[in-house]
Amino acid sequence: MTDGVAVGGRTALYGLVGWPVAHTLSPAMQNAALRHLGLDGVYLPLPVEPARLVEALRGAHALGFQGLNATVPHKQAAVAACERLDPVAAAIGAVNTLRRTDTGWEGFNTDATALAELLELNGVNAGARVLLVGAGGAARAGAWAALQAGASLVVCARREEAAQAFVEALRQALPAWAGAIEPLPWDGLGPACQDADVIMNGSSVGMAGQPAALPGVAFRPGQVAVDMVYGETAFIGAAAAAGATVVRGEAMLLRQGAHGFTIWTGRPAPLDIMAAALRAARARTEP
Repeated sequence: MTDGVAVGGRTALYGLVGWPVAHTLSPAMQNAALRHLGLDGVYLPLPVEPARLVEALRGAHALGFQGLNATVPHKQAAVAACERLDPVAAAIGAVNTLRRTDTGWEGFNTDATALAELLELNGVNAGARVLLVGAGGAARAGAWAALQAGASLVVCARREEAAQAFVEALRQALPAWAGAIEPLPWDGLGPACQDADVIMNGSSVGMAGQPAALPGVAFRPGQVAVDMVYGETAFIGAAAAAGATVVRGEAMLLRQGAHGFTIWTGRPAPLDIMAAALRAARARTEP
């Protein structure tokens, strides 16, 4: 038995590659969905060092894994391990969902799709001003979602050269939206907060072992605060205290996972079942 799932010779294998993955709630969510639909499958956490990602993905394919998720720090590096990319993953240069083909992996970015849905649900549309913190794989999904909504986008990262490179890559990949994307120096983060309609944390700040809070970030009522890190982060706490609308990392985790489940199985994801499993898993991990 693995996470309450019986494993046999015909059990379909799915998993999450990341470094680290001990904190992940994805197995609880995905295994609950598999059980609910009576599918013979199991979803496993797979810790993979960055230098061994390509080797690990080849090995997972050889072992018969049917689908994988990629999380920090592998989302950009996973692109090179895919034979084909869906249009969203190709545009933003990051993959978080991989589906088995006969000869290799097909890559998708369901983070971006999930974030686009969450922005729409929270009234973010054309003309909105989005301040995005971060320049990694998660931030790329956030950028695509914001631009898809018709928003203008300002990107800020601790390393200014990373923000500049991020913006240039987006402009080349998404030329129709090139004029709506600008980089922002790190020391401009605090002042830019008050002008933004949406503040998105696409950095690792708030994760275990990382800084707890973004310096100078302040919120106001009427803003939408989106955190791609799940848990009771300082970012979400400050946004809620200021009267901003909060979109927690768990909401993104749930929706991207549901899209991945459908990509792998061809079945509609049982969203309520997955959400309940996430809540229960969170309750078990809270002090």
